[in-house]
Amino acid sequence: MAIIHELSSHLADLIAAGEVVERPASVAKELLENAIDAGATRVTVEIENGGISYLRIADNGCGMSAEDAPVAFRRHATSKLRTEEDLTAIGTLGFRGEALAAISSVTRIDLFTRQTGAISGLHLHLTAGVIDAHEEAGCPEGTTIIVRDLFYNTPARMKFLKKDFTEAGYILGVVQHAALSHPEIAFTMIRDGKQIFSTDGKNKLIAPVFAVFGKEMTENLIPVSKNEHQSMCVHGYIVKPHAGRSNRSMQHFFVNGRYVKSRLMQAAMEEAYRNAIITGKYPSGAIFLEMPLGAVDVNVHPAKTEVKFSQEKPVFEAVYIACKNALAAADNIPMLTHQQKTAREDNVSAQQQRFAVPQKPIEMQQPLPRTVAPAAPASSTTPEQPIEDFFVMVPNLRPAAPMNIAAAPSFLETPSREPKCDAPKPSLAAEPQPAEPVVSPQPREVEVIEAAKTGLLPLDSGIRVLGECFQTYLIAEDQDGLILIDKHAAHERILFNKFRAENEIPQQQLLTPVVIELTAEEAVAIQEQIDQIRQAGFTIDSFGENSFAVRGIPAYLDCADVSDVMSELAEKAISSRATVPDRLDDLIHTVACKAAIKAGKATTLIELQDLCERVMQDENVRSCPHGRPVTVRMTKYEIDKLFKRVNQ
Repeated sequence: MAIIHELSSHLADLIAAGEVVERPASVAKELLENAIDAGATRVTVEIENGGISYLRIADNGCGMSAEDAPVAFRRHATSKLRTEEDLTAIGTLGFRGEALAAISSVTRIDLFTRQTGAISGLHLHLTAGVIDAHEEAGCPEGTTIIVRDLFYNTPARMKFLKKDFTEAGYILGVVQHAALSHPEIAFTMIRDGKQIFSTDGKNKLIAPVFAVFGKEMTENLIPVSKNEHQSMCVHGYIVKPHAGRSNRSMQHFFVNGRYVKSRLMQAAMEEAYRNAIITGKYPSGAIFLEMPLGAVDVNVHPAKTEVKFSQEKPVFEAVYIACKNALAAADNIPMLTHQQKTAREDNVSAQQQRFAVPQKPIEMQQPLPRTVAPAAPASSTTPEQPIEDFFVMVPNLRPAAPMNIAAAPSFLETPSREPKCDAPKPSLAAEPQPAEPVVSPQPREVEVIEAAKTGLLPLDSGIRVLGECFQTYLIAEDQDGLILIDKHAAHERILFNKFRAENEIPQQQLLTPVVIELTAEEAVAIQEQIDQIRQAGFTIDSFGENSFAVRGIPAYLDCADVSDVMSELAEKAISSRATVPDRLDDLIHTVACKAAIKAGKATTLIELQDLCERVMQDENVRSCPHGRPVTVRMTKYEIDKLFKRVNQ
């Protein structure tokens, strides 16, 4: 009995749809490519419910005849290929003839099309790939295709779709890529009756670049002039090194007008920025590569988003040289703008000043040494002021009766002059003034003063902080040997543990909201986890398309880091590195990482002492949230072995 049989055409179409149609954005991409191949100069994309229930794409291209239109919905029916040789030199975006057949098999479709100069057009209605209606109709020149009820006949596929807002964001990304690759076409996108994206179609690349990247980033872009290299041409826009981002989401690559994901081009662009961009930051931009059609294979991925180059080295060199030359020709100097204070800012209340975050980075506060101040008289009722935590990055309100710190020595320099007295000196004719009682220094005070001369102060735990190396690692010693502590990793773990233990993270309100501009995909990711972001200490709301206004941030965070934090949160959500139950922990981790003291930042001795004491007394501070060790110990015996003081 035969066990191998031929699949029905409908089942074959459903299988093909599984490869081509992943979500509404997949449908939009295929139909947009057809519109571009049809020579359209104006394309409108309209969606409802994230494109799941309604997706309309209208173009003014060449249209289809009454004879060709029904054939277009058959599998492997295409106008792009004729012979086997055509497959080795594909110059169109679509070519397989699978898209319309796959889309129609899982949707309900209405097609309106009229060729240029024709008196009337054609209307087709299809359900699950079967033509139900075929009639003459009045319609504009070009093609309008309406796709309804995606996956209505394959409900198992519906559970893999995301929220409407998310799916709409993916479609917007598709439209943006099309607009970047074809500035000669005017694109418009409408979501739930509201226009959210448009370009003018005047064939000026800067117009879609501005629409996609936004005003702030566009101001920091530099042009990549057309660079010829071995029959290839590279051009586009790249960002100045100082404006690098914390992820690669704003890197767009195009080959012969097709948006692609190319690690080769990505590596070439990033190599051009070597030694010019901050470690941990990535360049952004839109790079366009034009090359012979036969030198690139676009038929290596079902969604046609990946390509294969016949020779990779020339491609790498072409992109690298073009980007390198653009960086060398630009000044790459950040432009600082001065904002005048408004009357409202001049009259802010003391409470507002308390939580205000200045535009420049805040220096860490230096806490007072423990029990350094002279002891208060027995009759004094002034309470002892608590030691302030140098990890708190924002100013705190002082108690009404501050401590007398006139006699407190500085740990940064040795006292070299007599303390000043604010009272006027008595004249010789004046009557003698009663002498003030002499307060003998306490033993701990003597120890502090002596430590100020040497720069060394043993902690209560018996550990003595020696200093730091490379402005990254704290160096200390105890009776057993040498201790090295990673400042950033230690502080990050301390803040992470602190945030997780608190029911509500302390927050500071900003005088001026920080407006964050993101990509469409990033904006979707932030919107999806906005409730968790608020739990992590942010006051954040939507502020136009793909933008958010941040009006409050965690008290430990510098407002200069807000943009990077949001980009990192979006990247993690997009790449699904954190599961949903752990999402809040992931958010807290990001905030702690940005709020922690940075490697390469000079730290005072008293701050090092405070940090060392916290690390050595807390068993939960042994690794950072990434898993890297916080403390490394080298015993005295191991050091003696290095210097051959003991036998091996």
